[in-house]
Parts: sequence; structure tokens; C-alpha cells
Amino acid sequence: MSTYVLVHGAWQGEWAWELVKPKLESFGHKVVTLDLPGSGKDMTPSKDVTLDSYVDKVVDVINQQNEKVILVGHSMGGIVITQTAEYVPDKIDKLVYVCAALPKNGESLGGKSEGEKGPKFTVNEKNMTAELLPEFIQETFFNAVEDDQVVQAAIKKMRPQPLGPFQQEVKITDDKFGSLERIYIETTLDNAITIDFQRKMNSETPCNKIITMVADHEPFWSKPEELVTHLNQINLS
Repeated sequence: MSTYVLVHGAWQGEWAWELVKPKLESFGHKVVTLDLPGSGKDMTPSKDVTLDSYVDKVVDVINQQNEKVILVGHSMGGIVITQTAEYVPDKIDKLVYVCAALPKNGESLGGKSEGEKGPKFTVNEKNMTAELLPEFIQETFFNAVEDDQVVQAAIKKMRPQPLGPFQQEVKITDDKFGSLERIYIETTLDNAITIDFQRKMNSETPCNKIITMVADHEPFWSKPEELVTHLNQINLS
């Protein structure tokens, strides 16, 4: 059995994995989730949040584990797991990108996604946050989730996203990040990171395996059983 570390995306928190975690644990795996700084229940001021602070948190969690981990990143979490992999490649078995940002060396999330369709938000310069426009959240993130109560409950938990991690460039090498096996789970109904953009990133930074889901940007809500099946099978490959 394996240890999975699940890293959430922008505007979200470890709560995003609340259906996935127990289902994956039912296969006998250890599953660790966390709130990145300034997200979920973590009250770090947005102005103090950087990609480095995200990575420090994830590295600390990984170093607490007794074995190599399968490191999973959703959406913006792809930037986080990419930089994390550069620092602790010997502690990581595989990298898994769930409809996630997949950068090249020297790229930031903001730069990578410039010109692409994605979430609609306003910038709060006082707090240094990106704040989602409420009227577009459901169609952007949850367009394939059938249970409206689930959608509304999730939307209520979403928080303004610190801008710092969007702006910082990743620094990675072939010897460290590039040495790790990478799996990408693409989502064909995605309105936050479109399937065309996902495939463009995969062409620029090829993964060892691509898994296709007919799902939106929140497969852990729209198709949690299927997502867990894929994550469990990754352990077997």
C-alpha cells in the first residue's frame, strides 16, 4: 500500500478531498491532506503567502512520512508539487497532476495561463488576493456536478486566493524534477483549465501516462469514485 499526499488548488482547501480521502483509505492506503497557507482553515495573511511558503508546507508534510509518497496536485497545486519535487525527489514515488498546472522551468502560473480561458476574478490589491466573481463559479468549476447542494456547500467554503503563488516562477531541473514519473489526469469538460490547455501543457512537459476523465474541474465532486479508482491504480503501476 502507498502513502498519498493530496494538494488542493486555488480558492480551495483540504476539504476538497473529503470524499476522496476515505474512499482511497478503504483500499488500505495512507492519505494525507493539508491546507496550504492562507487557504482552508489556515489563517496566514494573504500578503505573506508565496509559492515558497506553499512548498515549505508540503515538504514538511512529506518529510514526516516513513516512505516515499505519491504526490497529487489539483489545479494550482500542480505548480506546488512541481517545485516540491525539485527539493525532495528522493521522497517522492510519483507525481500526479489532476487537471493541474504543469509548468516548465522559469514559468509562473500567471505567465503560463496568460491568454487562456479560465476562472473570472477581480484583484483585491489591498489584501493581495484574487476574488472569484460569484455568478461564474458554478459554471467554471462545478459544471458537471449534479447535486446542487454539494455545489453550494463547496462554494461557501471557497476563499479569496493569495496572489503571490501565481506570480513566482518555478525553478526545476531534469536531474531532480525531471527524474520522477509523472501521471496526468485530464478532464474533458473543464472550464477552469480547458482540455486544450491541459493538452498543450502535456505536449510541452510530457508525462509518462495520461488518464482521461469526462469530468469538470472538480472530479473529486463530480466523479469521486472514478477518480479514486484511477488514483488507486496508479499505485499498482
